[in-house]
Amino acid sequence: MLDRTKKDRACVGFCEFEWLGLTSIERRLIGLYRLLSEQEQLQLRRLSEVLATKPEDGANN
Repeated sequence: MLDRTKKDRACVGFCEFEWLGLTSIERRLIGLYRLLSEQEQLQLRRLSEVLATKPEDGANN
């Protein structure tokens, strides 16, 4: 039978491996992001989406 708790722990080990490939700035940003409340994280995700969206061609006129 699949034990979700054990599966989650396996993912943590895998994520730690990926963590090594990040720069110090990326690790710091992730750490700071995790300190935010859920509401603040949601607002930051929305802001990031807006900033990452390419404006329409006619919007700059």
